[in-house]
Amino acid sequence: MQKLFKNHIFSLIAWVLILIISVVALPDVTGLTREHSNVSLPANVQSEVAQTIQNDWGPKKKNTYEIAVVFNKKSGKLTADDKRAINQTVAKLKNDRDEYGIKDVLAPDDNIATRKKLQSKNNTTWVMQLNVAKKHAPINEVETQLNKAVKTAGVRTYVTGADVLQNAFSNSIQEGIKKTEAITVVFIFIVLVIVFKSPIVPLISLLTVGVSFITAFSIVTNLVKYQNFPFSNFTQVFIVIVLFGIGTDYNILLYDKFKENLGIGMDRYKAMKDALKVAGKTILYSGSSILIGFSALSLANFSIYRSAVGVAVGVAILLVVLLTLNPFFMAVLGEKMFWPVKKFGGEHEDKLWHGISKGTMAHPIIYLLVLAVVVIPFGLMYSGHLNYDDTDEIDNNVPAKAGMLVVEKNFSKGMAEPSTLYIKSDHRLDNEADLKLIDQLTKQLQGSKDVSFVTSVTQPYGESIQQLYVKNQLNTVNQGVDQARAGLNKLSKASKKLASGATALSSGSSQLQGGTSQLQGGAGRLQSGTSQLANGLNQLNSQLSASAQGMAGQQQNTKATLEKSYKDNLSKSIGSLPGLTPQQKMAAMQAAGAALEKAWQQSSSSMPNASGQMGQLQSGVGRLASASGQLNSGASTLNGGIGQLNSSVGQLTAGAGQLASNMPKITSGVDSINSGLGQGAAYLTGLASSTAANTFYIPKEFIKNDTFQKSVANYLSPDKKSAMLIIVFDSNPSNTEATKKAQALSLTAKKTFEGTRLEKSTVAMGGQSAKIADVKDVANKDFLRTAAIMLIGIGIALIFVTRSLLQPLYILGTLLIAYFCSLSISEWIVKAIMGKDLLTWNTPFFSFIMLIALGVDYSIFLMTRYRDIDGGKPSERMLKACGIIGTVVVSAAVILGGTFAALIPSGIPTLIEVALAVIIGLVILVFIMPITLSAAVKLTYEGVHWGKRKRK
Repeated sequence: MQKLFKNHIFSLIAWVLILIISVVALPDVTGLTREHSNVSLPANVQSEVAQTIQNDWGPKKKNTYEIAVVFNKKSGKLTADDKRAINQTVAKLKNDRDEYGIKDVLAPDDNIATRKKLQSKNNTTWVMQLNVAKKHAPINEVETQLNKAVKTAGVRTYVTGADVLQNAFSNSIQEGIKKTEAITVVFIFIVLVIVFKSPIVPLISLLTVGVSFITAFSIVTNLVKYQNFPFSNFTQVFIVIVLFGIGTDYNILLYDKFKENLGIGMDRYKAMKDALKVAGKTILYSGSSILIGFSALSLANFSIYRSAVGVAVGVAILLVVLLTLNPFFMAVLGEKMFWPVKKFGGEHEDKLWHGISKGTMAHPIIYLLVLAVVVIPFGLMYSGHLNYDDTDEIDNNVPAKAGMLVVEKNFSKGMAEPSTLYIKSDHRLDNEADLKLIDQLTKQLQGSKDVSFVTSVTQPYGESIQQLYVKNQLNTVNQGVDQARAGLNKLSKASKKLASGATALSSGSSQLQGGTSQLQGGAGRLQSGTSQLANGLNQLNSQLSASAQGMAGQQQNTKATLEKSYKDNLSKSIGSLPGLTPQQKMAAMQAAGAALEKAWQQSSSSMPNASGQMGQLQSGVGRLASASGQLNSGASTLNGGIGQLNSSVGQLTAGAGQLASNMPKITSGVDSINSGLGQGAAYLTGLASSTAANTFYIPKEFIKNDTFQKSVANYLSPDKKSAMLIIVFDSNPSNTEATKKAQALSLTAKKTFEGTRLEKSTVAMGGQSAKIADVKDVANKDFLRTAAIMLIGIGIALIFVTRSLLQPLYILGTLLIAYFCSLSISEWIVKAIMGKDLLTWNTPFFSFIMLIALGVDYSIFLMTRYRDIDGGKPSERMLKACGIIGTVVVSAAVILGGTFAALIPSGIPTLIEVALAVIIGLVILVFIMPITLSAAVKLTYEGVHWGKRKRK
């Protein structure tokens, strides 16, 4: 049992179990990385405010993605068959929208507006915009499904958009990490074989560091999964690089001391313990400084910066593994660790560091001045301008990136990644007043520089709806006014004619009234006369009957009697007829008498037939009597009707008189109205042609229109209290101009709403441009804050390590010199070799934390050895320490530099640039560290009288 403890067998068993658990418990790294790949910002910045509104409503709800489908003809223009095929694909997606999770579709051939916006002017490219939402479906699954669905014969198809591009970036990082891990392992193995001239030491070193990495990464990813631990695309790759880099350096330090102890005759157990004591102390000091530096990142506000805190977890696990698992191999293998080497020498002096330190000790001021002359220009060379376009991290051959480039080439560059302005109010916005304000803002944004087009609830296709503007409405009113004036002109003419007719009617109706009065009197007399005539005829009929019986015997007497009776009755009847003059009545009497005489003669000459004729006469007189009765009845009806006519004519006469007197007033009124309408028409015509006519006005009926309600559903939230405007820039949405414009447009919106119903509403810009603007602002501020925290933390650690207040300042100053010089040189190399004008925005920060945190290792190596040397002046101890530790530092720098070099084949610009900056910084440190620290010790401790000191 004692031997087991002595050989650290239980340490081995423990780490084997921990390794197995770590592997089993390791979550889905790819999915985890994809889920946490988006940059998160403080909740109060405007893009995050917009994100909050999006989370409650809009196209950016969880698992909802904005996607652009690109149809492109590789050579030539789209043919009629190509367009037909594209429309068939679009129709298929619309029909199967539930299968693909499609919520909204804007197709290139939907209407006139979409043809203008989504069909390129060169007729080579069409774009379809989708909002896709599928529960529990990550973006990579959505992208894969859509890529299959949109394939169209005769054209190239791409699925792109901000979410798809972000996924492509995550995938590129994952592929880059795989390459980096493989290259790192091979490189470290080769370097260690060269350093130790043994294949066993490299294997043991890689094994211990590998156990550290797997264990640490499993812990970090589980913390991310269950505790929302900071994480990003870069977390895994930096854990790999840092652990394998410094882990190998620490192993070299430990194995070198173990080998040295074996060389001076110690047994393997004693050599192991002494190595753990001496080298282990340096490892703990160095590791603790790095641990403090990376732990300080937990205080960062920016998620990307904070995500590097996972490296601190890795460093902590690494220190435990190296100091507990390595003893097992050293105790069990002893000298066999370095097989086939059999001779173990002591420490070797590094000529480079010894020479630099010696020269500096002799002329510290000169060396420092020369160093200043060399490094100051590099500090001035650095521009400070950075590239915030994450799409530059993706290779152009990646389909999502290729699709974006096609869109940028044939449309505005902002088409693939539009910005969204959100307006959140405390009241409903689907009313005339608020819609007017939204439309006013839409037009303002459309008129801004670098804006391609803007869509909103009042302009869903980026163009004004003409019916909703006063100008269009005034033109409609003017047309009605013109028609009304034409009618009034006709009415005026007719009224004048009517006035003339009314005067004539008034005169005629007066005459008519007089005639009807006479007619009424005559009708009364006719009624009386016909009544008398009927009575007389009835008597005549009776007399004829009596005369017929005694005709033969009484002819002469009868004649006289009959003649007298007839003449009396006839005289009465004729005398009662109306409208006859006395002369006419006399003539009628004479004619009747002559007729009677003639009839009597004829009756006398035809006495044989007198009886029959008398019967006929009697019959005729009877019929005449009956007819006179009917005439009497008709005369009575006529008399009543004439009475009514007389009354009506009286009313007509009065009305015609009033009409005749009022018609001039009516005619004058019509003319006045017509004149007023003419003046109004002139005003409305002028108003329609003025800028005031561009005012928006939407009737309530139009808001309820089914067509407009579709726009409401797309651009207003379900509760109608939030609205969004989609903005497409002419320039790349990730460049400086677009990011500044996004901020400016947000301010424009807020100013537009000042003093209006929407003054207190929340206005926030979302999308790529706004997010980059916020990232830039937050990153710059947080960089300074985090760097200060990190430097203070490391400085405090160095005070405890060096037991000095000045030495930490010298060390940190040296590291900062290396950092700024490396950044300037990296910027020049990137521009000259990679053809990029700017460094990526992450490069300065990651280069800083790597160089500062890792570079402090070498200073601790040096200063720890300086303190461990007894006797002599400070300058002598420093010279000796530089000679001894130089070999370790150079070897460690080579290994760490090689580890970072493994990032270059990843193809990710940020990783390549960070690798360049760190490698260049390490090279600079190798040369300037013996200068700055040697000069500092010389000037500080020997430039003045310090008295007797045993150790500094």
